[in-house]
Amino acid sequence: MPEAKNTGNRESTELAEKVLLSLFTVFRNLRPAGGKNLLPRIEPPAPRHVMALFHLAASGPMSVSELATHLGVTLTTASLSVTQMAAAELVIREEDPSDHRRTIVSISPKVEPAINEMFTSKVQTLEKGLAALGAKRSEAFLRDLQTLLQAIESEHELDGPSLHSQSN
Repeated sequence: MPEAKNTGNRESTELAEKVLLSLFTVFRNLRPAGGKNLLPRIEPPAPRHVMALFHLAASGPMSVSELATHLGVTLTTASLSVTQMAAAELVIREEDPSDHRRTIVSISPKVEPAINEMFTSKVQTLEKGLAALGAKRSEAFLRDLQTLLQAIESEHELDGPSLHSQSN
């Protein structure tokens, strides 16, 4: 294994390595199946597109700036992803009637059933995994994960608002 920059003792470095590898495994198992068929014009589908679609599925239509906040990315990055997804006919962009400077993004009706099915499937998979922890441990896990995210984000000083602020 590559030598990690040691910011603590060897035990903390080994623990961080195990957490990193475990998170990769969790994310791999939550990766949408059939994404290539669903997103034919974005080959292969980028995780940023899937995550944006999942946020739209969970929260409904939102402005590009709100989507950027949900994703924890800059407005420019979110706008680029929305442009790519609109070109692939995955989302619809509409002018906000109450504020003509804002663009509202929603999932295209053509793919909405498939996106909702993918999202629901992944939520159910994670729900089954969390059931093994029980309700109290699952809630504690979420709090610990949010604390970890806050520490990582403060270390990297992200440009945009952080995702953890959305889930509290």
